[in-house]
Amino acid sequence: MGNGGFDVQRAKLLIDEISRNLEVLPAQSAKYAELRAEVDALKALLEQPDAHPAHVEDRMKSVHGLFDRAAAELGADGIRAGMFLKEIGHMLGLN
Repeated sequence: MGNGGFDVQRAKLLIDEISRNLEVLPAQSAKYAELRAEVDALKALLEQPDAHPAHVEDRMKSVHGLFDRAAAELGADGIRAGMFLKEIGHMLGLN
């Protein structure tokens, strides 16, 4: 995303959608709380009439990084759950 072509309006729409999706997730995880806080901060920045595209872009990169880390964590959790399920299946003779 280059500063000259950064679309603040499109960023607002995306962050609104992300915010709505995060509202339905359980708030148990510190990662989700951190992600929600970052999205809320970005949303507040986007609501400012003089929001500088470079600052918005930096915050979007931060949100992107948090999503990447959360996705990696969820993927690892899924792999662990799959391994446990496979082992339980072996114990029950389901394989």
